[in-house]
Amino acid sequence: MKKYLLTLLIACISLSIIGQEKNILVMPNVEKGASICSSFQIYDNKVAVNAIEEVYKENKYLVINSSKIIHDLSISGGCYQGNDHVRTKLLEQNELIYFTVVQVDYKNDYNGSYVEVTTDVIDAKVKKKLATIKSKSTPQFTSDKKEQIKSAFRKVIQPLMLEALRAQRSKTYIAPTSSLTLPIRTPPKKEKKEEQPKVETPVENTSPVIGATITPSDVDINIPKGGTNENAVAVIIGNKNYRNSDVPAVKYAIHDAEIMKQYLTQLYGYREGNIIYIEDATQADFNAIFGIKGNPKGKLYNYVKPEESDVFIYYSGHGAPNPESQEGYFVPVDTDPSLIQFNGYAVNTLYENLAAVPYRNLTVVIDACFSGSSDGGMLLKSISPVFIKTENKILQDENAFIFSASASEQVASWYEDKSHGLFTYFYLKGLQGAADKDQDGRVTVEEMSTYLNDNVTYMARSLNNRAQNPQINGTPSRYVK
Repeated sequence: MKKYLLTLLIACISLSIIGQEKNILVMPNVEKGASICSSFQIYDNKVAVNAIEEVYKENKYLVINSSKIIHDLSISGGCYQGNDHVRTKLLEQNELIYFTVVQVDYKNDYNGSYVEVTTDVIDAKVKKKLATIKSKSTPQFTSDKKEQIKSAFRKVIQPLMLEALRAQRSKTYIAPTSSLTLPIRTPPKKEKKEEQPKVETPVENTSPVIGATITPSDVDINIPKGGTNENAVAVIIGNKNYRNSDVPAVKYAIHDAEIMKQYLTQLYGYREGNIIYIEDATQADFNAIFGIKGNPKGKLYNYVKPEESDVFIYYSGHGAPNPESQEGYFVPVDTDPSLIQFNGYAVNTLYENLAAVPYRNLTVVIDACFSGSSDGGMLLKSISPVFIKTENKILQDENAFIFSASASEQVASWYEDKSHGLFTYFYLKGLQGAADKDQDGRVTVEEMSTYLNDNVTYMARSLNNRAQNPQINGTPSRYVK
């Protein structure tokens, strides 16, 4: 009994010491090749860092405000000096003993949602890992992710930090491992000169039309995790390479489509087998997927379980007008835009056919314009902008949400620095949490609309000196995320 009490007393004293006299800094897990500064701006990461900081404060730790340091670096231009510079600024704080790296995965089961929190404690001086542990919150039906993270971390903070203290005193560090649980320790070895980190080569897009270099942006990493949606069905089309030599390529269309697919599988829980994914779709592809005028029973219609399937449609590529009928058309890659009424796919036909699909909820996201122009050049020569007329009952359906990149007579811009269409980038950024104005963990149509109009409109004007006003249709209070 005396031995037990002595051990308990030593543990309590150790925790008291590191709790009251040691400074600690919290930062999010940064994916390989990603920017530290950008990682701090992701909404889920902000919530996670703040939650972990609060638990440390509850346990009498002196927490250094890492978010303020990043904010100051962003204003001063320090973020542009690279991750090594940012990391140095974070770790040069006075008397910093530890820094903690946190990664949160969001999960769902029949009992509700929960979080899995992986926490690493690293020696700030030698930059070696001292302890790592995974914990999870109790499943419950709640949108308060911050409280779930705090709940999960409270369970493990004391054993985690006691393990870190022991490892620091004995100078034993965690060997490199892919495990996220507490691994076997190895004794310290003689210091070797650290090799210079390899510079990541951007993914090269080997398109026969444009060899665009795709550099991962902040919306391509740390994609939010959600539950599962077994019956949901999606169509994702990225039309980049057009066969007509007079039609310019849509530089980032395929990259847009690839990342949108990742959001559907990871955030919304769509099954791979329920996603109809097409790169460089022809007119025959459009007809096969969506049906033809007067007959909506294409592949999409047949995939849907009546009143059970949520349906998501995404298109990145060219649109074009028919100046005579003032109709808008999607431009398949085998289309001659001067004969768009014969070999394009009419926007009105899409909406008419979608209205016949027995979906539960419908979301349509279109990163295209129908003005006959694009960032890559004109599709139609000597054509003045026209106002496209679109009338369909789907626009009045409270279970349908339609997001378009611009007004029909405007141009949908590219965001070169982010390797995405401008509209797609901010739509994904909104899903990451940037559009969540009230920070309740959900994004409404109204919140997304406000976010897109504020940011897309400003950036189009700033980058290209032109107007681009996203068009949003849907019940404001309904949830997008």
